[in-house]
Amino acid sequence: MDKDHLIDLISSSLPQEGKDSESTSNFSDFKNYLKGLNLDQLRTMSKEFIL
Repeated sequence: MDKDHLIDLISSSLPQEGKDSESTSNFSDFKNYLKGLNLDQLRTMSKEFIL
């Protein structure tokens, strides 16, 4: 899997608490954090989130 696909997979596995601006901001911050990780880190994280 490529990096973008792993980011989408991990972020879609997170429960969305609400649609308010704080929740949206937190989700966006988390996606930005994921984008800063390398491919091996994302692979490891995806195993933790999906299992």
